[in-house]
Amino acid sequence: MTSSPLISPSQPREIELDFLRGIAILLVLDFHSPASLLALLFGAKNPGWAGVDIFFVLSGFLVGGLLIKEWRLRGHADGRRFLIRRAFKIWPQYYVFLAYLLIRHHATLHDLRGLLLNVQNYLGPFTQMWSLAVEEHAYLFLIAFFAVAAHLRWTPRQVFYALATICAIVLAFKLILTNLGFPTFAATHTRIDGILYGVILALIYHCAPHRFRRLQSLRWLWLFIVAAAIHYFCFPPPTLWSIPVHWIFADAMAVALLLLLNRRGTHRLPYRLIARIGVYSYGIFLWHMSVYQLTAGISHHLPKQLVLAWQYAGPYILGIAAGVIATQFIEFPTLRLRERFFPRRIDSPVGTPAIQERSF
Repeated sequence: MTSSPLISPSQPREIELDFLRGIAILLVLDFHSPASLLALLFGAKNPGWAGVDIFFVLSGFLVGGLLIKEWRLRGHADGRRFLIRRAFKIWPQYYVFLAYLLIRHHATLHDLRGLLLNVQNYLGPFTQMWSLAVEEHAYLFLIAFFAVAAHLRWTPRQVFYALATICAIVLAFKLILTNLGFPTFAATHTRIDGILYGVILALIYHCAPHRFRRLQSLRWLWLFIVAAAIHYFCFPPPTLWSIPVHWIFADAMAVALLLLLNRRGTHRLPYRLIARIGVYSYGIFLWHMSVYQLTAGISHHLPKQLVLAWQYAGPYILGIAAGVIATQFIEFPTLRLRERFFPRRIDSPVGTPAIQERSF
């Protein structure tokens, strides 16, 4: 069994990747919701937090794909241009949201210093945006990493071993810090491995496409990993390292979900709806918690028989709506400006692999 590429060069978006984004943001929405459906089913063992790990692996796959493809096709990756293009994607909505926090919650610049400097996972305030700091730090690390790889003329095999070694070091460091009682939930040096797993997948995709197709053909293995991860999330055994083990399962599940994706001609309506939500995932991620007060206010004006349904559905409806509006009016216009002034040099982070022959 062989798998088609995740995206064709002529397609501006890939529905399967948007579907995975949609799954991730729906998990995050539910985990943060005042009335969580997953919490209703699983109690305190709500597995919705794993949505962030899916985002990490997917982000590593796509961002890594851009850098790897440029590195292999052009001999180096243009880090400056990469950061400018990412800034057009991330910063406009991000800083509009910070302005909202300043106005709506009467926060001060000192209160938001961590967010303003993109180090909120270390300085605080500790909000859902800690994961954005991890991603921003990962971008800087990857630019430096591929600059070194280009300078030293590393082969794809050497890059693979270097990334795998870094992941092993981060994992070991995470286990040691947890054993010593140090917090490891949001720090870049304990969470960057999730992004690097995605980069490793991108390296295999672009530099050893035959191996990537072989991995995708092991569908029963990936389905088993997804099922095992879900079972572990719902029925975790007591262990000293329960938090890192949760992340190991979450990263493994995210890798498995990505490898399970295959292009198809058509998809059913629920699949397309989730994929459409995935298009707006960044805006939803930023704004979904800002609607909770409005959700509660609306429930006071509803008939009693609708209040319970609204408490569960309202955060989804308003959170998605807020993300869609912000994306339409902030992100999409700035992305059009980006393509006008800094057009992409690489057709896609996926699409046709950078190297067709076997390189490692």
